[in-house]
Amino acid sequence: MKKAIALALCTVFASSAYAAATDPGFYIGGGFGLTESKLNNLDDSSFPTFDGERALKVYGGYQFNRIVAVEAGYTNYGKFTHPAVPAFSATPTALSVAANLGYTFDNGIRPFATVGLSHVNTKTRLGPLSDEQSTLGIRYGVGVEYAPKMIDGLAMRLAYDMDAFSYEDPSHMTTEKATFAVGGLYLGASYKF
Repeated sequence: MKKAIALALCTVFASSAYAAATDPGFYIGGGFGLTESKLNNLDDSSFPTFDGERALKVYGGYQFNRIVAVEAGYTNYGKFTHPAVPAFSATPTALSVAANLGYTFDNGIRPFATVGLSHVNTKTRLGPLSDEQSTLGIRYGVGVEYAPKMIDGLAMRLAYDMDAFSYEDPSHMTTEKATFAVGGLYLGASYKF
């Protein structure tokens, strides 16, 4: 009889611990990661770079249920250079609003995808020339989150986010635009109130 009561109590407490992960509420978090960028010119040439620059991310939002959340964030992708053009450097930052769609399983694991809009500010330098551009971009990403039952409200996240936006030649020698995509793989933690 004692074993049956203990088993019932463990079941009740275990299920209530994960209920917090699916409850509606506001959350705030932050993370660090690595930056990756890609610049595609209009002539279909592509210049990928991966320089291991550190990215900083701050995010927060509201989770409506175990599937849907709305999330806003700030991302500083760090300063990076182009391997073929050493005189080129860029420092992009982004403010974003996105839908966070996923599913929170009873064990606290939540795979998710994000899609939304971002306002990207890019400071570039090409030799002695410098330029700053602000543009609207598209934000998208995927990740997985885990809310351990031991600490109510805490969630850890491993995710990849990317901003794609239009980019003009900083030398203004041409009016052609290119597509610039900058993203980051990051590890973060958040707390739900």
